[in-house]
Amino acid sequence: MEATRTADVAIVGAGIIGLACALELAQSGTTVALIGPRTGQHPGQASRAAGAMLTVFSEVEAAHPQERVAVEVAERVAARVGYEAWLDQLTEAGGGPVALTLGVWVTASTPADRAELAAIADAAAGAGVPGELHTPSDVPGLVSETVFEALWLPGEAGVDAEALNASATAAVLAHPRICWLDTDAITVTETASAMQVATAADATITAEQVVLAAGVQIPALLRRSRGLELAAPPVLAGRGVSMVLDAAPALVASPIRTPNRGFACGAHLVARTDGGLYLGATNRLSTHPVLDRRPGVDEIATLLHDATHELNADLRHAQIRDARVGYRPYTTDHLPLVGRTGHPKVLLATATYRCGMLLAPHVARLIEREVDHPGALLDHPYSPRRSIQTPALTELLIAHGLALADVICQPGGSLPAGAAAALGRTLCAALAQQLADPAAQRLAASAPVEEVLPLLLDVAGRRIR
Repeated sequence: MEATRTADVAIVGAGIIGLACALELAQSGTTVALIGPRTGQHPGQASRAAGAMLTVFSEVEAAHPQERVAVEVAERVAARVGYEAWLDQLTEAGGGPVALTLGVWVTASTPADRAELAAIADAAAGAGVPGELHTPSDVPGLVSETVFEALWLPGEAGVDAEALNASATAAVLAHPRICWLDTDAITVTETASAMQVATAADATITAEQVVLAAGVQIPALLRRSRGLELAAPPVLAGRGVSMVLDAAPALVASPIRTPNRGFACGAHLVARTDGGLYLGATNRLSTHPVLDRRPGVDEIATLLHDATHELNADLRHAQIRDARVGYRPYTTDHLPLVGRTGHPKVLLATATYRCGMLLAPHVARLIEREVDHPGALLDHPYSPRRSIQTPALTELLIAHGLALADVICQPGGSLPAGAAAALGRTLCAALAQQLADPAAQRLAASAPVEEVLPLLLDVAGRRIR
């Protein structure tokens, strides 16, 4: 017999965003039904594959427009300011203590990295938390023959993602106004007076409002929920592979990372409290995410090469404890989706891309505000009702096409000085000739973002085989 439960708000998704939203709403007096797996491997979930670095500034790229940088950095600064207080709240609510490791190092190994470090430093200085340039010998745990400069960012930090997930989980389980259903949502439908969420465990949750925080699983949920129209931007999937290494003694103190490269977030090392060392992470647009697909050989090879050649050569002695896959949700303008959709009873809390761990408490506070005061986030940069200008493929090629050379050279490829730029221009010209191909047009239309460019290379390559 089907069980029926009621709550003020139903939250679909039990990653760090869903957990944070559930706790924030419950602490404000709202009853919450949280729907999502609590146990098991959580295949494909971004939170379980995260590092995590609280990257306020180091996600900035030299190619990013200043308008984008201003919006993204302002919201990440707002999240970072209250982060320690949020960790204290988790502990007070029944979660275990979670400590931050203050500061992040960003390294430069190539001539192009100088511009990236300059863009990051400008963003940090503009926020009143300036970085400091150092020599490689100043970076604890850096063992590299290629790094020639490092930027210290005291406004960023590292956190043990496993410890944070465990603390948030315990806090949610301890709260009397939260009912956690350890299952998946199957459909979301509207009745005459409320919303209903049907689950794989044959339970139905009836709620006044629904918050969708299930990341890259949201599109599939909406396809199953026939008739549910949100009028919101699509959620894309960025597949990332990471590893946890056993490296004794611990090799790094504060997190160390490279700048973003090749449409990915750069290589980075983050120490775990259990003695493990997190190594991340790749990034590749996935138009059809397969949540239980294991890491590929090329993904592992790229991770290991970048880590041992740029960050710490001694990692060649480390043992691989685990390799993980997470699908990061994001939008075509790379800003999150937080707030009420075109459906008055459905909210989104997703598309945080590579900053989910940092933005979780900030997103939760925004959701709580919107639940209590409908329309409060209508003009917020994260609003799902915002207008997004879709760039043409030619614009993406002009702005980001040169990074295609980085993708082709992974892992470990090298080119003579100046050759990477020449190769990038050649690739851009070749792709421009492919724009009439129907398969390329369909792919570009489904994901008009710079991360689609490597996939277009694949399409072009298949045509000439």
